[in-house]
Amino acid sequence: MSIPFLGEIFALASAFCYGFSAVAINKNAENGHSNNGAYLSILLTAVMAGALWLFFGSALPAADRAVWTGLGFFVLAGVLANISGRVFMFKAVELVGAIEIGILRRLIPVFAATLAIIFLDERITTSVSVGFLLVFLGIAAVVVGGRRTRVVTGGTGHTGRPMMERATDDVQKGRVLGAVSSASYGGAYVSRKFALAVVPDPLLGTLIGAITGLVCGSIIVPLSRRSRTNHLPLFQRPAPWQVVAAASVSFGQIFQFFALNHTTVTAVAIIGSVEMFIAAWLSAVLLKSEKKPGLVFAVASVLAMTGTAVITLGQGNGPI
Repeated sequence: MSIPFLGEIFALASAFCYGFSAVAINKNAENGHSNNGAYLSILLTAVMAGALWLFFGSALPAADRAVWTGLGFFVLAGVLANISGRVFMFKAVELVGAIEIGILRRLIPVFAATLAIIFLDERITTSVSVGFLLVFLGIAAVVVGGRRTRVVTGGTGHTGRPMMERATDDVQKGRVLGAVSSASYGGAYVSRKFALAVVPDPLLGTLIGAITGLVCGSIIVPLSRRSRTNHLPLFQRPAPWQVVAAASVSFGQIFQFFALNHTTVTAVAIIGSVEMFIAAWLSAVLLKSEKKPGLVFAVASVLAMTGTAVITLGQGNGPI
């Protein structure tokens, strides 16, 4: 039995969750909480995926070389997504904002599609090409339309440095972290697809990835002051928006695993690009934490969603 567009539906649900998480991270920073809850989100992902796997997951396959290879790719995806991808993304959004960093995250499908073509022998179909063009026309419209990063002028920050200098440094650092995060996420898409080809259990894959993230994070803690700070919510009561952000990212990752199990890496990555527009509209309209997007952004949003629809209608779906 197959459900039409199942992979694409999961991909869109994942994009919505990731978009909402970006808004929640931004709200958390606006409320004066310096800890962005990145490691809290990894812990919550492990708990949620583990509980779901116990009730709904598939039986463990017989251990052989292929299965161990698949599990190894789950571990690699965990490092790429939960450490270099997720932690850097949380920090980048905190430094730059949900809307601005969303533009840099549009590099994810570029990395993912390129790697999928090289390593997975995926083919770019007509529907994917048209959808890709529409989505990136929307992104280009936003960039060319002049949505420049705003910095605060005058005065000094809590460190005593001029706020313009501090804000500019934060923006530059946030952009670098956002680019590294995008490359890591692109690699994680492909690693997960490799793993699911051998061990087709999205919940197990999510669980292994999250546990990998927690283990790697624990190794980093003694070496990094920032990492020690980010671990604090694991041992104290977190702020409400930290919990919201963590839960949103957790659901986003779980849905993304299911999407990859039912459609191509390229389709999942491109559909995930609409996260940028989801985050912007949620941030501006629902939570009113950023300026409401103008006409250019509205048109760009329509182009992106149209591209998503084209990809969805043109993709085949695997069995469930």
